[in-house]
Amino acid sequence: MVRITTKARQAVSGAARRSAKGIRSVAGDAFGAAAKAATAVVLESAANALEAGRTKIRQSAPAMKRAAGKTAKHAVTGSRRKKPVRKRRVKNRRRAQHRSR
Repeated sequence: MVRITTKARQAVSGAARRSAKGIRSVAGDAFGAAAKAATAVVLESAANALEAGRTKIRQSAPAMKRAAGKTAKHAVTGSRRKKPVRKRRVKNRRRAQHRSR
């Protein structure tokens, strides 16, 4: 009887080990497939973001070219600035004191 129990126990434990290996194999395959799918989603999302950015850059390119040209021109020729305005002299001291309060 002991011999039968031992053989049964060994058979069950051997089957469990084989099942565990099979489960690990299946789990590994599933995990690998999930990682591939997640990577595909991330790459697709990144590609879409880059494509959207490319479209925005193309749309803003003429304005950026104009701004760069204007900046370069002003760097060489000097930008137009208003002439400094002379400060007015106060004719009366009372007015000066009144304004400073």
